[in-house]
Amino acid sequence: MTRQIDEIIIHCAATRPDWMQGQTAEAKRDEIRRWHKDRGWRDIGYHYFIDRNGRTVAGRPLQEAGAHTKGHNSKSIGICLAGGHGSSENDAFLDNYTFEQEQALRVLINELKVRIPGIKKITGHNQYAAKACPGFNVPRWLANQPPKPVRTSAVQSKTMQASAISIGGALGTAGSVIGGLDQYAQYIVLGFVGVVVLAALFIMRERLKKWADGDR
Repeated sequence: MTRQIDEIIIHCAATRPDWMQGQTAEAKRDEIRRWHKDRGWRDIGYHYFIDRNGRTVAGRPLQEAGAHTKGHNSKSIGICLAGGHGSSENDAFLDNYTFEQEQALRVLINELKVRIPGIKKITGHNQYAAKACPGFNVPRWLANQPPKPVRTSAVQSKTMQASAISIGGALGTAGSVIGGLDQYAQYIVLGFVGVVVLAALFIMRERLKKWADGDR
């Protein structure tokens, strides 16, 4: 093999669990190949396809760059999982795929790392594009960590919560001490509290802007 490979990128077919039910993994791979060739590509974009039952079949030859992740194809291997329709990048693996697929994917990754020692990174498509694909967080999955909870409100943000605590703490402290101070000292305390409150409000405003832009 002359191509230098240093990465595996995981994808999904974005198909429903019953897609082509009863058909072989080879038939499903060939259907994806047809989709890709209809786009004008010379072959299927992925190097491997893993069916719902864990069967793994080859796609594009490894010595050829794939067509699966814009800007990252030349040195990577693309692996596609059957399924993933309607998934989220924060889902757990088994929310959208089978136990057999999980085992097959881990085996394939390990085999490729032994076969190609230059592989240093295992990533998901959603780390390079604003997509849910492959429908889970690959680094977290590799580390066997639970999926990140999806926030449904900006107030669940730790940044928002910390800013609110800062405001409450500053106001509470001022209220407890200001009565025993002379007028000059009161101005100093109120000035300090004002700075803290304004800073916290600025941080909260910026966090709300990011929330509105889709950063959850």
